[in-house]
Amino acid sequence: MKLNMYADFTFKIPFEERLMLIKNNGFDGVMLGFSEGLMYTQYDIVRSFGLDIENVHSPFDRMNSLWEVTPVSEYILNRTLECIDVCERNGIKKVVIHPTDGMTAPGISKFGLENFARIVDRGEKRGVELLFENIQIPKFLNVIFDNFGSSPYVRFCYDLGHENCFSVGSECLRSFGDRLSGLHVHDNDGKTDGHLVPYDGNSDFDRFLSELKKLDYDGAMSLEVYMGKSSLYESVSSESFVAKAARAGRFLAEKYRMTEAD
Repeated sequence: MKLNMYADFTFKIPFEERLMLIKNNGFDGVMLGFSEGLMYTQYDIVRSFGLDIENVHSPFDRMNSLWEVTPVSEYILNRTLECIDVCERNGIKKVVIHPTDGMTAPGISKFGLENFARIVDRGEKRGVELLFENIQIPKFLNVIFDNFGSSPYVRFCYDLGHENCFSVGSECLRSFGDRLSGLHVHDNDGKTDGHLVPYDGNSDFDRFLSELKKLDYDGAMSLEVYMGKSSLYESVSSESFVAKAARAGRFLAEKYRMTEAD
């Protein structure tokens, strides 16, 4: 099982320095954001370190504007389409997308369905998989898959930490596992989305690995961990943080290998 880490785990050190730490700690690749500063240039930089690019996370703030007409609706749609275009030009085959944003659910509207239809159409034309992620309101995955699930480019990214703090018991991995094409693995205290290193919170990793084994998942284990979302790592160096994440990732990968399907 390949092991990846989110390249934007901190912004306190330069991008290249982060990549060097990730590489030197034995990770196979990275997940990337789509930040203003590196959205066009980061791909060749990553590959120069000999790292794979698992996927790119499209920008996720204000995604409710795709469901409700707002002054920024067109901008939010266009930046998502651009992310897909840029990924295709750089040989990236997977983009992670949030269906909504925040704890308040937007209405399910014709406007919203038309916007997501355009996103799905762009993914199909560019040959880029769209990995819709479980976030605060996982029921919107049903909306996406019910309306666009016939497309082979409409896939699922399972976020373990999000289910642990936003929607315990929603069983997203069981519900949408037949479409699984990516993982966001991180931990939290069940109350805040801390993006902790696995086993620094209270997520049930044994249950997660058991459900994953039932799917016979053979993709990458990708750690979406951040240093700055919790006070837990305030006095920890970037070097120590990446080393700790690598140890946790290798432990999880080995435990998954040893897990037997029920």
